[in-house]
Amino acid sequence: MTTTLERLAERLAVRDLLYRYARGVDRRDLDLVRSCFAPDARYEGALARGAVADMLAALPGAMERYAATMHFMSEPAVTIDGAMARSETPTLAYHVLRAPPGRLRTVAVRYDDVLERGPAGWLVVARRVQRCWERID
Repeated sequence: MTTTLERLAERLAVRDLLYRYARGVDRRDLDLVRSCFAPDARYEGALARGAVADMLAALPGAMERYAATMHFMSEPAVTIDGAMARSETPTLAYHVLRAPPGRLRTVAVRYDDVLERGPAGWLVVARRVQRCWERID
């Protein structure tokens, strides 16, 4: 029973980390976003390819294009092996454009993450963002 509860607690901790990322982006809280990643994490997505520091540097400029954003993340598929984990999180991200005002950009992405548990808990050590589709209304 303890093993099952420990495994469930680990899965929830990973899930909470992934949701914290979306909350940080939507609140425009760069420190909260940064807290989800190991300092030397790798990142591959629309904002950067290489170090997560490059994505974090590009994020404020990307945020400026939008009056607001809201990320809806599906339940992540999480696999844990000791202190390492992998997750896949389908996400719909709604972006209210500043110009032209009121237009909505909806993007479906999948976050493929590798995570590592350290003394401070789980952190993303590698993220690949795959865009599935996009629509502007």
